[in-house]
Amino acid sequence: FIYNRMILENALVRAAAADALARIALRCPSLRRDAALLLQFGQNDNDDEVRDRIGLYSTILDQCLDEKREDARLGFQTLMSPELPFSLDAMYDSLIEHLDSDKKDIVFDFAELPSENEYKAATKAQEALQPEKKKPGVPGQPAAKAAATSESQKAGAQQRASAASAELQRVLGEIVGEGELGPLQHTCKPKPLTESEAEYTVQVIKHMFKDHLVLEMHVSNTVSGITLENVEVRLTGMEPTWTEIGASGISKLEYSQGASAHAVLKKNGGEEVAGAVTGSIQATLKFIVKEEGDDLGYDDDYPVEAVHITTGDYMFPRALQQGQFKSVWEQLAAQGAEAMQKLSLNFKSLESAVEGIINTLNMEPCDKTGKVEAGVKGHTLLMSGTFLGGNTCLVRVLVGMDPQHGCLAKLSCRAKSQVVSDVVTRALM
Repeated sequence: FIYNRMILENALVRAAAADALARIALRCPSLRRDAALLLQFGQNDNDDEVRDRIGLYSTILDQCLDEKREDARLGFQTLMSPELPFSLDAMYDSLIEHLDSDKKDIVFDFAELPSENEYKAATKAQEALQPEKKKPGVPGQPAAKAAATSESQKAGAQQRASAASAELQRVLGEIVGEGELGPLQHTCKPKPLTESEAEYTVQVIKHMFKDHLVLEMHVSNTVSGITLENVEVRLTGMEPTWTEIGASGISKLEYSQGASAHAVLKKNGGEEVAGAVTGSIQATLKFIVKEEGDDLGYDDDYPVEAVHITTGDYMFPRALQQGQFKSVWEQLAAQGAEAMQKLSLNFKSLESAVEGIINTLNMEPCDKTGKVEAGVKGHTLLMSGTFLGGNTCLVRVLVGMDPQHGCLAKLSCRAKSQVVSDVVTRALM
């Protein structure tokens, strides 16, 4: 069982297994030879972190097994201790000072570093000697600087969004022709399709159009010495809901680089659900792998998690000003349509239920109702968003916990379209 964990699990589990074996060897000297033997199986692991940990632990264990090396046993115990004998902040500051001094050719001495408590006490003493800082906003200069920084950050975010939108339009113009898809409704947040420590990480970004869906697969190459060429996305399981009408690939992806491949899908129907066609699509990356010095390379397939298209993807969260929800809610009662649904939800607490409803519908909480007060048995959640096609949509959810029936909810949705209201209320079923 332990051997399987060392070779079959992902890198995080393999690294944790190496730590666990080292701790077992520390506490049970009679098992040190067995632990050293198990660690040997991972010495050629393909992950740098796992390999480094196993190399370090194996070297020290071999020294501990030598009866003449008492110092190795003490060092091993210090290594596996969760507490360091010195402050990490003090080490960082001292290393910078050491490198900037004229004594950098001398070996750095960790024994001179202060403990965590000593370093904190010295820091507080230095702060007490500093002159008192003026409060923010007095006479106004710090507040002005903060406001200027905030404005610059907003401007930077807008520039990045404009650049990303322009790049998307350029790519789509090459795939299907400029303006063929109509105006972009909104873009969803990126969702990972691989684990964060995978060799090649993939995120999907969904760009929503009225009759089309564009899947942007952002691929990052994290393998040193490997170059990917002719990266393409192959989608399966789309029919009969979707039809792929075009795609773009990545010509070359070197180590530590990221780039996007795109697939353009056309909806087949969906008018009865206000265009909110849902489903799951299987995705696989196909590319040529080339190592350093290899001009030919080899073809490889890289399956990723399925792309799930939900009702929430067709909703763009839109915030309302504080106190505005009531007036818009009453306005939609007179000029729009309403749908209501009673639900039994699989949540264990009010907090998790509110969070789950917000994430599923992908709407913005209003009037500070996104948080549940402590100790209450029921909660009213108010949310706002814009559904596909520019439909303003408001939702009010009454959520409660019943000792016999669990989490119960009553969801009301108002929009100018009856179909939109019906679709949103069914999203949690």
